[in-house]
Amino acid sequence: MQIYRAFNSNGVSVVVTDAELDDAARGNPPLSTQLADAAAQARRTDLIGHLRASLDGDDRAQKLAAATSLLALDDRDGCALLEQLATTDADAVVAKSFLAVATRLRGIDAAVEKFNDPNTDPQLARLLVSNYNSHLRPEIGDVRFLIQALQRYVDRSLPWLPELRAEMWDNGVALMLDGLSHDNAVRLLREHATERAAVLSLVSQLGEHTDDDDLLGDASSLFTVLSD
Repeated sequence: MQIYRAFNSNGVSVVVTDAELDDAARGNPPLSTQLADAAAQARRTDLIGHLRASLDGDDRAQKLAAATSLLALDDRDGCALLEQLATTDADAVVAKSFLAVATRLRGIDAAVEKFNDPNTDPQLARLLVSNYNSHLRPEIGDVRFLIQALQRYVDRSLPWLPELRAEMWDNGVALMLDGLSHDNAVRLLREHATERAAVLSLVSQLGEHTDDDDLLGDASSLFTVLSD
């Protein structure tokens, strides 16, 4: 029996089993935060309906977990629902997160266009990067987007980036490095020399822009992995 390490609404790591996911599939929604998280890990497309029904309610963590799980499961038919709920949810973080997920579900080109638009809400732009703090498996388009976004951060070449607080800049870059360090992304970077060279160049520059030891450690680890 497969088990999954998932997070509950309090941010505590818990164990979820395939049996629990099977029980959830036979039951009624909503799914708890940990079940939504595990459903994405297990690629349980049979739970998409339950996940959609978990996008509403009072539990922010549950709603965000459901949205990012739909992203990991590539629920493109859920875009309209996410966009509709984004107009009615009183929680601005949830609303913009739903829009960020819906944008990526419409295709990586939509995410790239939205991120690079100087008129895009800065929080929404940052959430497009936060999409990779999930169980989404990066494709080559995602890898290229993350490289472009990292270049934007290094150059501070969007109107809101020069004003971004240092800790927020570090957080955005950390999310990009996490996405680029995903097993799928590393495999793709090894297969695409141009993109691999771009990542190596960018991560080697990060010491000029931050003194965050954890971030620089992640950059060094990615550089080492791609240099092998």
